[in-house]
Amino acid sequence: MLVEDLERVLDDLAPHVLTERWDTTGLLVGRRGTEVSKVIVSLDLSEEVVVEAVTGGFQAVVTHHPLLFTPLRRVTDADRRGILVSQLIAADVAYFAAHTNLDGAAGGLCDLVAHELGLLDLHPLVRADAGWKKFVGFVPSDAVERISRAVFAAGAGRIGEYRDCAYAGCGEGTFVPGPAATPHVGSSGRRERVVEVRFETVVPAQSLAPVVDAYLDAHPYEEPAFDVYPIDDVLTRGGQGRVGSTRDATSLVSLAETAAEAFGLSEVTYAGDGERMVDRVAVVTGSGGSLMEVAAGRADVFVTGDLHYHDAERAADLGLDVIVLPHGRLEAWAMRRWTETLDAALRVWSVTAEFSTRGRSRWHTVRAVAGMRSEPPGSVDEVARLFDLEQATEQEPPGTVGAAPHESVAAIDDGPPLFVLRTDGGSRGNPGPSAIGVVLEDDQGTVLEEIGVCIGTATSNQAEYQALITGLETAVDRGVRRLRILADSELLVRQMRQEYKVRNAGLKELYLQARTLVRRFDRVEIKHVPREENVAADSLVNRALDGLL
Repeated sequence: MLVEDLERVLDDLAPHVLTERWDTTGLLVGRRGTEVSKVIVSLDLSEEVVVEAVTGGFQAVVTHHPLLFTPLRRVTDADRRGILVSQLIAADVAYFAAHTNLDGAAGGLCDLVAHELGLLDLHPLVRADAGWKKFVGFVPSDAVERISRAVFAAGAGRIGEYRDCAYAGCGEGTFVPGPAATPHVGSSGRRERVVEVRFETVVPAQSLAPVVDAYLDAHPYEEPAFDVYPIDDVLTRGGQGRVGSTRDATSLVSLAETAAEAFGLSEVTYAGDGERMVDRVAVVTGSGGSLMEVAAGRADVFVTGDLHYHDAERAADLGLDVIVLPHGRLEAWAMRRWTETLDAALRVWSVTAEFSTRGRSRWHTVRAVAGMRSEPPGSVDEVARLFDLEQATEQEPPGTVGAAPHESVAAIDDGPPLFVLRTDGGSRGNPGPSAIGVVLEDDQGTVLEEIGVCIGTATSNQAEYQALITGLETAVDRGVRRLRILADSELLVRQMRQEYKVRNAGLKELYLQARTLVRRFDRVEIKHVPREENVAADSLVNRALDGLL
């Protein structure tokens, strides 16, 4: 693979047409004829990333944030950017930036974040300017085929995955050739009426000149007539941000907690009524303040990477809730995930893509020394606390729950009773006919509810999650506050404890739904048990599949 081949692959994944006018993307440093076998990806280009690229045998670097955002007047060792560019050139390492074009691309950063939040029915928040001109030519009917082929070959007529797109309508053209003219039809000084075709197509602005040249060369007339119109067309797929719906309406605070869990954050900041139910969500991975008004017209809540302090009041005036995630952490997560997409696209070239292990944000965080007095309630921003999923231990006395660091067992014993939820799910075929089994017991071991029901075609893991969700919903309906979950699916238990990542898209939505339900309780613990200790739930599954329930 050459750098120019990599350039085409990147344009497929992050089309240049999606780049905002103020942005800088594409190949910024390097020779298009250089061979490439390894590509390194990072959020930013730093000294550490350049060293990693050079010493690691990488021939190309792709970052999200462009190093050359503003023009360079000189490339010397007198400033940081000049040094980095010089080092890349000396090592013959190509450098690409994929910024707003990657944010807005199908499968790009905004899509990845929105999918991770479990959003459905996604659309661009702001559709991208198509960057087209409308080209209209007036063509004799017998020349339409020749002329259309010429202008299409020059770059006209491409709309998404379709090419050679045009519209033609018949009409009548009139003209009077002058004395010095050599008309293709008619004679000098005589008015002519000719049946002609109005041929319309779209042309990328940068391709207008070659399209006009191709049209003139292919046209039989001495003075071909044509028009070029500015148009405000937008693309149907790409664009900045995403807006979609949650599977079920959820509270603002639950969505904030889901975001924290999805992106591995210890806390997130939100503004709005935490108990307000929301279902339409707008997402912008970077600095989304300029799109707040647009988001307010299409969503209940706006999830973005950067806002100013007083933007909370601005959002309130718009009737919009906001969730703010750390800009660098969010985009680093998304770039790491997108690296997998790039790596898959490059495999056909026997080229690999890796995410940088040395790239770091220039921002650092310190925390207060332990034991220092904390601010009184209400004096600082309130932060949504995530519920812990504790592992039950054999040493715990009956009816107690694993204590948080600041709680004593006695304090927990004084709380509401501890209920037990046993769940199981099974599939005959995987995927195939599936069923769930749920048993809810009170703190004395009395069975309060048993559920065994078929759920249609699913995998075993999907059935396990559906059983957990049904059990949690049942416990919520009965007003349970503290709950111990016993399940024989080690995968489900480890994923709920966040010991395993949820990579399967079909399970991710169920996982997020389960985690949201967990937050409805004061405290939850989950434990893996052998199948022989989960006989009651397992029996319900098999009886449902056998048609005995």
